[in-house]
Amino acid sequence: MPSQGYTSSPRVSNSPGGYYEVFQGDWGVLGGAAPALAYNAGAGSLAMSTARCAITWITAQGESLASAEATVSIAAGSGAFTVTKPTTPVNGAAVIGWRVYSSSGGAGSALLQVAANSTTQVQQNFVTTQGTLLGFPVATTAVQVLIYGAGQAEPTLDQSGIQVALPSIGANTTVDYFVVVPNNGRVWSVQDQVSYMRPQGVAETPAITIGNVDIVAPLWQASTSFGFAAAAGAYIVVNSVGYVATVTGTTSSTIPAAFSAIASSVKGTLIVDNGQTWKSLGPAIFIRMHINNSSGSAAIPAAQEYDFIAT
Repeated sequence: MPSQGYTSSPRVSNSPGGYYEVFQGDWGVLGGAAPALAYNAGAGSLAMSTARCAITWITAQGESLASAEATVSIAAGSGAFTVTKPTTPVNGAAVIGWRVYSSSGGAGSALLQVAANSTTQVQQNFVTTQGTLLGFPVATTAVQVLIYGAGQAEPTLDQSGIQVALPSIGANTTVDYFVVVPNNGRVWSVQDQVSYMRPQGVAETPAITIGNVDIVAPLWQASTSFGFAAAAGAYIVVNSVGYVATVTGTTSSTIPAAFSAIASSVKGTLIVDNGQTWKSLGPAIFIRMHINNSSGSAAIPAAQEYDFIAT
């Protein structure tokens, strides 16, 4: 049955089977639009090439996925380029910094994070729940890249929020978004019906509507390629523990024994599964939201509090 959304307090005679709040700042942030690039002659150490660049956002939770890429031609040796960051997103977790990734490789090659000595602007360390990240404060609107990035590759997993970023949904399209729900006491079940409230009453983005909402526990599958769709990774549940695919890869022909180990229930544990790597989310299940955009252009749902109730 379709779920019902409310903006008022619940009035129920029986206690709900499960209750979970996603707060406005729990949603991650999208990488979003590409930065603006400009060639600077004779200012750096770049050879003649086509520079490719993207940025990510830093929150207290961690790092977003990368933005769309931009390119600029380095017309002569000893070149550099300026990266001007796009508008800082406000639809989700608070952004505290940003990172720059660059390369002279062709399309499809990895972009690497620029090092501390690669720019004329000073980077700083940001302490997040996912570790310490080197980047630029949000007050820095532009940086000049003198040397191509040589650090880590662009992230493949959105870690900018407790939940992944709400997706940009294409024109006249429906997207399935998955909310990760802790399920230590196994109070949530795929047989439950789910309703939700949005108690803040934030105005939804025009043409965005929430359709059916249900609970899912996707199964592991042998010899299957799992990757990313829209803003959410591929999720599975094994022995009541949730996992997210960290790369696009093909699983083993038989389920790895590591899924049965006690350590697999510890958040952050990585399980190598042939060409796939799974990250443990601890005991968890997933609320699937069917989000529809009926407009003629892409749109992003409004970040706001959602209170989910299972009965």
